[in-house]
Amino acid sequence: MSSRIATTLAAIAMTLSLGALAAPAAVAAPLAPAPTPAAGSISVCLNLPLGSASISFCI
Repeated sequence: MSSRIATTLAAIAMTLSLGALAAPAAVAAPLAPAPTPAAGSISVCLNLPLGSASISFCI
């Protein structure tokens, strides 16, 4: 009986080790390219909803 348990455990261990070797290594996402400076003006707007109308303030 103990040899049967040992055989089963050995088969499970071999399966898990082969799965670990065959799995691809986890890698982080590639780095995003460096941001480029803006080539124009930048505006910031604030919208205030007032019922059916809205007021926008932009600078």
